[in-house]
Amino acid sequence: MKRRIHLFAASAAVLAFGGNVFAATYTFTTPTKPLPAVSGSGLTGQLWTNVNPNTDTLAQAQAIISGGFATANFLSSTVDYPSGPAGSTWTSATYAQVLDATATATLDNPAVLPDDVLNTVMRFAGFFGVQNPNEVWTFHIPSDDGSAVDIQGTRILNNDGIHGFGGPSTTVEFTTPGLYAVDVLFFESQPTQWGLELRGGLGGATPSTAIGERLYNLIDFAEPDDPRLDSIRPSVPLPGTLPLLVAGVCGLFAVSRRRTGR
Repeated sequence: MKRRIHLFAASAAVLAFGGNVFAATYTFTTPTKPLPAVSGSGLTGQLWTNVNPNTDTLAQAQAIISGGFATANFLSSTVDYPSGPAGSTWTSATYAQVLDATATATLDNPAVLPDDVLNTVMRFAGFFGVQNPNEVWTFHIPSDDGSAVDIQGTRILNNDGIHGFGGPSTTVEFTTPGLYAVDVLFFESQPTQWGLELRGGLGGATPSTAIGERLYNLIDFAEPDDPRLDSIRPSVPLPGTLPLLVAGVCGLFAVSRRRTGR
C-alpha cells in the first residue's frame, strides 16, 4: 500500500511540473521582447561564401561573421539544409540545390545560387517564441561540419570541429512567455559532406525541424540597435528611384537657400 502511495505521489509531482522529471539543463527567465500576436515564419538566414578553406572552428566562423557583411540573406522557414529528408549532401552541391523554395524566393543575392557549398559560414538569427509559462524544450543540432546554438548569448549547444553529420541535444526551460534571442552558427570547410538541422521538441516530444512558427526573423522583429543587424548590407536604391532621390535632395537644398537668404 505504501508503495502505491509513493508511486501516486511521484506521478502527481510529474504532472504538476508538466511531465518533466528532471530539471532542464538551461533556464531562461527574461525574454528579449514580448511575444507578438502573430506566429513566427522563420529565422533570418545568412551566407558567407567562399571563406578561408582553413575555417575549422566556430571561433573562426564567428570572426568571419563579425568581420563584414553577409554575402546573401534570406528567410529560413526551417533550419533544414539540404532541404528534405537527407541529413547531408556532398559539398559539390550548389546553393540552388540545398536551399528550399522560401529561402530561394527571398534571397537578396541570387548570384550565389550556382556556387557550391564548400567553404561556407552560415548564421540563422532572430528569436524563439515561447507561448506559455515554464515551457521545456529539447533542442538537437546535427551538422557536418561545426555548429552551435546560442540563446540570449548563452551557448546551449556546441557542436564544434570537423566531423560527420551528427550532434548533441540539450533541454531548455523558458519560465516566461516572450521572444528570446537565438543564433544558430554553422561552418563547412572539408570537401566531403555538408548539412545542418535545428530540431526542437516541446515537453518531451521528439525534436523536429518543423518549428518555424516559433521562429521570428531578425529583420522584422529586432530593435534597430540589435548588433546582429550590422552584418546585413544596407539596401541600395533601385536605379528608377535615384532621380526621385536626387530631386528630393535638390528641393531640400533650394528651400534651405531661400530660408537663409543666400
